[in-house]
Amino acid sequence: MTIQEQLLSSRSCGILLPLSAMKSDTDWGVGDFSSLEQWARFLATQGIKILQILPLQETAPGVTCPYSALSAFATDPVYVDIDSVEDIHHSPDAQHYVVQLAAQISAWRQSSRVPFDEVKQAKLKALWLGYQTFLQREQSARTPRYLAFEAYQSAQSAWLRGYSLFRALKDFYHWQTWLEWPEGLRHFDKTAVDAFEAQNREYVQFFAYVQWILDGQLRRAKSFATGQGIFIFGDIPFGTNLDSAEVWAERENYRLGFEIGAPADQFSEGGQKWGLPAYDWVYQHQHNLELWRRKIRRATELYDIFRLDHLVGFFRTYIFAPEDPIGAFDVEGEQNQIDRGYAFLRMVLDEARGKLAVGEDLGVIPNYVRRMLVDLKIPGYKVLRWEREDNGYYREPRYYPVVSLATTSTHDTETVRGWWETMDQRERANIWEMISAQRTDGNVPWSEDVQRAILQRVSGSSSAIAMFSWQDVIGTTDRINTPGTVGDENWTYRTAYSPREATQIYVKQLAMLRELLTQTNRK
Repeated sequence: MTIQEQLLSSRSCGILLPLSAMKSDTDWGVGDFSSLEQWARFLATQGIKILQILPLQETAPGVTCPYSALSAFATDPVYVDIDSVEDIHHSPDAQHYVVQLAAQISAWRQSSRVPFDEVKQAKLKALWLGYQTFLQREQSARTPRYLAFEAYQSAQSAWLRGYSLFRALKDFYHWQTWLEWPEGLRHFDKTAVDAFEAQNREYVQFFAYVQWILDGQLRRAKSFATGQGIFIFGDIPFGTNLDSAEVWAERENYRLGFEIGAPADQFSEGGQKWGLPAYDWVYQHQHNLELWRRKIRRATELYDIFRLDHLVGFFRTYIFAPEDPIGAFDVEGEQNQIDRGYAFLRMVLDEARGKLAVGEDLGVIPNYVRRMLVDLKIPGYKVLRWEREDNGYYREPRYYPVVSLATTSTHDTETVRGWWETMDQRERANIWEMISAQRTDGNVPWSEDVQRAILQRVSGSSSAIAMFSWQDVIGTTDRINTPGTVGDENWTYRTAYSPREATQIYVKQLAMLRELLTQTNRK
């Protein structure tokens, strides 16, 4: 039985928690792949079957949002578990550097927010020192480990060389955008690129080495989670930055100067521009969707379940041409949109090879998209607060389709407690009637009973998968992200406790979770 068949023919529950937020006993202030193993072991004891960790793509300095990444394929070095890197153990210089960092690591570990940039730079320096030892010990002797590194580079060559060159050039030009590089490099001219690589081969290969180390750690963590009965749920962002490896090295897949966004609505009078380059879907379909096939294959190598971000964009993408303040969809006509989306999703299923794809179908979505998801057995989202009948009343979760993912909140919303405490009183009366079958004036303060009732409704839904954010389980208001805002609070959420501590601190909340999973047949 495939993972897709297994999950859609059973009832399971998952926890949403970004990897970066996973505090552990040994992290450096950012959740790493060792943290992932600790959290998988802990959540398995609570009856959880799925752990959603959100995107792991590398971001630029000062950027915390993984949906605006340097590459669609490369994992962020901030997630490496330094203690598990063999070459660092063999490097006296690396060991000395890590010892010198002890006080700083302790301070990072105590931080209430994730200190991305500082930790990443420290880890990259430690990895560089380990890499020097790797070259000395393994390269000249062409040991089995070095041959494994070469095999990895060959297997991942479709994206790894372009990324490694791009990443080395970003450092070389002090993070200047590729649009400002010398002409030959800017245009990915073969002669200029080959010359840079030849002159800086050791440094370029360092970034391939880092990805090899990260890949190995993530695969081991996933294997460990599988042994615990946990499925790892990853993410494929819809776009990447203009200043990214793929746009630089594979720009034929993009319409440079055109920007992805959203049409005007009651929240944004002029629409939204997302700062991400538009895809050239005509070119991509003419070339068998090769770029996206590689993205899907990469996701299936690393995860059991993967989320297709901004699903409607595969049917129709709202884009702004240069100097165009209004924007338009890049394909007109419902049947044309259906045809494009169907061709894309059939490709996804072919490349998924039995892994489960989940479609992020939130927002203004044509009905044909959701019908197609059910037909193709790709779960879409059912967020309790947004599911309503035509008469305005909240929809009973027991009427959600089996092929769906029911949830209380997402990484872009308030937690369920934050939503409840800031909700209009009339809305609270409306939804509380659906949840409790009691009519009230909406004066229902947040409490453990309210929390239990909401989680029970979602867990009791007909959806094959129910997901709760960690914050919804423990009953806090800490958000992961607030869309449309820029600030230090976005994407820097960090759990207050490690799994070992959480077991002791959240006794009542965890007992409630286990009871609900048993009651709703999800354990």
